[in-house]
Amino acid sequence: MFSHARAALCLALALTFLSATTIPQENEPKVLKKVLPVYPDILKKMGVSGTVRVRITIGADGSVKDVEARGGNAIFIDSVAAAVRNWKFVSGERQRSAEVTVTFTCCTTVTTIP
Repeated sequence: MFSHARAALCLALALTFLSATTIPQENEPKVLKKVLPVYPDILKKMGVSGTVRVRITIGADGSVKDVEARGGNAIFIDSVAAAVRNWKFVSGERQRSAEVTVTFTCCTTVTTIP
C-alpha cells in the first residue's frame, strides 16, 4: 500500500511540474520609439474610457507595416492606429507581429502594453 501512495505522489508531482512548464514563445519585439495615442478631446469631455487591442505587423527594418483592430472600444481605434504606425522596433531578420493593448483612462491617462 505504501508503494501505491508513493507512486501517486510521484505522479502528482510530475503532473504539477508538467502543467507549470510552458513552451517558450517568440521574444516580443523590442520597442525603440513609442508614440502615445492622443486622447480625443470629445471623449475626454464625455468622460469616456476604454481599451483597444491591435495586432501590428513589423517589417524587418523595424517599422510598423500594418495595424489590425482585434477588439475593445472601437471609438479609440483611429487614435491608436495613428500612433502605433509611428512606433519603431529593433530591426530583425524577417517580418514579425505583436499584440498591443492601449488603455484610455478618463480623462487624461493613456497606457500601452508593451
